[in-house]
Amino acid sequence: MKKVEWDKFNNDNEALEYLKKLPRYKNNSVKSLLHRADFFFSLVGARLFNISCKPIFVVLVTNNGCNLNCRYCYGSYGERKVKDYTTIELLKIIDELKLLGNKILHMHGGEALIRKDIDEIFNYAKLKGFYVSVNINGFNVPNKINILKQLDAICISLDGREENHDKNRGEGAYKTAVDAIDLLRSNNIAPIVHSTLTKNNIEDMEYLAQYVQDKNLRVQYSILYKSSEMESKFPDLIMEDSEIRETVKKILELKHKGYPVYYSDNVLEAAINWPFNCNEKASIKKEDNFKKNKNLIHCFHGKLKYQIDADGRVITCWGHDYPDAPNVKELGVKKAIEQCHKNDSCEHCAFLANNEHNALMNLGFSNIFNILKIQVIDALKLRK
Repeated sequence: MKKVEWDKFNNDNEALEYLKKLPRYKNNSVKSLLHRADFFFSLVGARLFNISCKPIFVVLVTNNGCNLNCRYCYGSYGERKVKDYTTIELLKIIDELKLLGNKILHMHGGEALIRKDIDEIFNYAKLKGFYVSVNINGFNVPNKINILKQLDAICISLDGREENHDKNRGEGAYKTAVDAIDLLRSNNIAPIVHSTLTKNNIEDMEYLAQYVQDKNLRVQYSILYKSSEMESKFPDLIMEDSEIRETVKKILELKHKGYPVYYSDNVLEAAINWPFNCNEKASIKKEDNFKKNKNLIHCFHGKLKYQIDADGRVITCWGHDYPDAPNVKELGVKKAIEQCHKNDSCEHCAFLANNEHNALMNLGFSNIFNILKIQVIDALKLRK
């Protein structure tokens, strides 16, 4: 796709008119598999040539706004007053990421689907050759089903049974999410079900595992770790260290029972055998004095994976959400990523989703096999 000079447009409306004239991307299993393979070979190349600063995987937080007000939201996106990216700003970021060798572009919010320009943003990113995925809460899916068919992966939040899901996310959120899942499946889209586990919904883990198995989907659990904000506002949600370890053991048990759990065994074992109290120290820096163990997984966030927040800050991950992080609006994407890499000192963490990516980037055989199996199966479900 030829380069577009976005500065020639006077405003977002003009840019959107241009975007609407572009061809509509048509996804299918073969195309999606090729994009997944492109990422993997880029990863292997980066590791073989010891390239330590290349954003082949980027989480792009497209906007602050959200139509829910989840109790445990780390980013407090529903409360933010920061102005969202303009359409042109977002397009420039996407173009710069392409030049830097970015392969996977995972869009996040807030709630990405409430952006008025999101259809054109998705289509443009796909036409540029990215593997594009998105996290959603289920609202707006009926209005966005056609554009969602273009994407390579969709992750939808479901925390458990109706009572517990709605307790976390708001009345009616459960019905909206399960209806959205059914609508996606009826359109040959197989979303990944993501569940944030708190003290209030850990009893729903097996319910979720059975739910996704019945629907031929996959579940990805995340643990709500303690933060000063969570502890002061919602102490009832936070699990103790021993409860976290037992919860991860339960995830491993569910996987061994044959339920379609996203994680590799060594990722779960790394959390179970974490050398510190999870709530007091969930990450280890280079300067920390600690005894290494075989379960620790080396971190590649801030090296091969980055997050660009909705306010322009480039951070390694949610666990290092520094207010003074380098900003793309001030430095541009390349310099902000380089500065983030320079500032990065994280060696290991206890976060499940992060470690699945870290383990893959370590080129562990079992992790390559697990992810390869998942990616092939999920790509073959894309029958457009």
